[in-house]
Amino acid sequence: MAIGGLGLLLGCAPQPMTVERATDICRDEAGLADGIGGTVGIGIGSTGGAAEASLTLTNRLLNPQTEEEFMADCVARVMAGEPAPPTIGITIGGSL
Repeated sequence: MAIGGLGLLLGCAPQPMTVERATDICRDEAGLADGIGGTVGIGIGSTGGAAEASLTLTNRLLNPQTEEEFMADCVARVMAGEPAPPTIGITIGGSL
């Protein structure tokens, strides 16, 4: 019984950070590296056509980075265990 409990505890132990895991974590944020992002969608449903769009602006506009620069900085930060810098933004969107 004690061996089974030990196995459960070891299975829940924090996994060491790898470059691959850090890259996956950073990949989601990389699209906003320059401070601007957005989406556009068009579709047809039972009620007819539909369209939507959104524009996201963040404080990274003041210090834009290329996606490659952002990924290098982010992966180094995540590997070091440092928290993400605060990001403030606004998303404006609409649909037809």
